[in-house]
Amino acid sequence: MKEEKSEKIACHVCQKMIPKAAALHAEGQDYVLHFCDTSCLDYWKNPEKRKKEET
Repeated sequence: MKEEKSEKIACHVCQKMIPKAAALHAEGQDYVLHFCDTSCLDYWKNPEKRKKEET
């Protein structure tokens, strides 16, 4: 039996490689962003938190 390899993508926030089928995603008009878990998705959704951590 042939083992199927799953397509891997990088999390938009932490760049961790994850299976595309398991990724959370946020869709825009012309793009889809992928996230490894809800903490990265929440971080991306909260620009004020990102701004505070960058300074």
